[in-house]
Amino acid sequence: MYNLMIVDDELLMRIGIRNMIQWEEHGFRIVGEAANGKEGLEVALAASPDLIITDIKMPVMDGLQFIREVSKQRKKCQFIVLSNLDELQYVKEALKLHVADYLIKSELTSAALMELLASIREQLQLESGQPASADHPYDDSSSISHKKAEFFKDLISGFMTESEADARAEDLHIRVKPADLIALTLKVNHFEAIKRKYVEKDEKLLRFSILNILEEIIPSKWEKEIVVLSSSEYLIVVNKLEGSSSARPDIEKLCAKIIASLKDFTNLSVSVGASAPASGFSSVKSAYKQAEQALGARFFASGPATFFYDDKAEEPPRKAANPKISSEEEQLFFAMLSSADKEQAGRFFAGLRSKLEQQRLDESSIRLFYILLLEKMNAYLSLAGKRPLSSFNGLSPYENVLKGDSWEDVHHGLLDYVSCCFDQEGRVVEESTYTGMAVDLIHTYFAEAISLQSVASQINVSPSYLSRIFKQEKGVNFVSYLTEVRLEKAKIYLRSGKLKVYAVAEMVGYPNYTYFSKIFKKHVGVTPEEYREQIH
Repeated sequence: MYNLMIVDDELLMRIGIRNMIQWEEHGFRIVGEAANGKEGLEVALAASPDLIITDIKMPVMDGLQFIREVSKQRKKCQFIVLSNLDELQYVKEALKLHVADYLIKSELTSAALMELLASIREQLQLESGQPASADHPYDDSSSISHKKAEFFKDLISGFMTESEADARAEDLHIRVKPADLIALTLKVNHFEAIKRKYVEKDEKLLRFSILNILEEIIPSKWEKEIVVLSSSEYLIVVNKLEGSSSARPDIEKLCAKIIASLKDFTNLSVSVGASAPASGFSSVKSAYKQAEQALGARFFASGPATFFYDDKAEEPPRKAANPKISSEEEQLFFAMLSSADKEQAGRFFAGLRSKLEQQRLDESSIRLFYILLLEKMNAYLSLAGKRPLSSFNGLSPYENVLKGDSWEDVHHGLLDYVSCCFDQEGRVVEESTYTGMAVDLIHTYFAEAISLQSVASQINVSPSYLSRIFKQEKGVNFVSYLTEVRLEKAKIYLRSGKLKVYAVAEMVGYPNYTYFSKIFKKHVGVTPEEYREQIH
């Protein structure tokens, strides 16, 4: 059994990795976790891990420095680096430090992790003199398709000069020319639901099927390269057709064919974002960003379609705002919940949606508003002695809001959740522990002036008793837990990039911005402004 550590500044990522697989069945036991490199170094020196899974960009001490420091003390320790697609320049630096491998966060699955662990476990066995396992995962890193994919990912990251890109393109026999390049970003709609239909080991088959269909159905007159960015996202780079005065009509026909063919052959619904034409391989980075920005319009569409960057540039920008529910709307909301009337719920939510449409709010603001509705609803259920549903349709209600492809999905997902709660009206609610009830109240009322005394009063126990059992069961005191919840929520709001820092402070329960900034820096290692700059 080998010792494993997880180091990542995102609590949700650490929880996700911890619960992704049965670690001991694969020869590893988790001996420690940390939220940054500095904490990780202290844990690593005490826990003696054989393998560390670490984020590459973290506050206080980043992943690169962390790897260097641990390697000085534990020369045989192996590392798996986690990164986002636009952080590959840091991954290249990490690979120079002889890390075992890296994983893109958006592509992280239990299947990919198990495959990599098998390889690392074999290496550890060889180094320790133990017999290696018979099977070794197939490594396609030398294949031409893999090298082409890495070439385009490097272009997206933007750390190649034009001359370097030209030379690599020639070596790899890249089919597209550097002039009049157009980036198409294809995303599979409703992917969370689709993914549940596949055993994770079959996700490779899904990617392979989509890739082959795209290669087959795109006419030969198009010079093209196709790159799998993840199971749900694909990059298609094409050249503008020779002799065409305008690329748009041709791109519209091509994308319509792609959308129809994937529906016919795989029953998948996809949407496509298209960039403006650009020149030079180094322009692939900006073209990819344009295609991604164009695809943002998918949230406001009602079905699969092609979205053009030029259209987005011409539209008036949507507004970022801190949406709130008026006291009158809140009263109507609670009356609707009390009535358990599904038709009344439909009318109420339709009215709220109409108000948001008139305000022309952007995607992040709309999602935040629906999260606010969820929090209000769960608060009502808790006060009524009912436990909110932890999941429905295979996802938690919060995941439905955060991962819904479109406004329509988010809106109807919330209506479905309300309907499920109405259907469960008469169910027997399991009795919660006092600590569990306190945790529920923290997650519901973190934005308000909540305290140990107010929560103890709410659940009818003494503050001293609640303080003692809370520390016993959670491992931290009430105030520390509340602070952690507030700061994790603040990180989510800051990552949206749409809200002023003082507004974020108020939204997570800190009316005093200066105090919020001080607390944030103490726990995260950087100020809220610095954290947002790191993310964006």
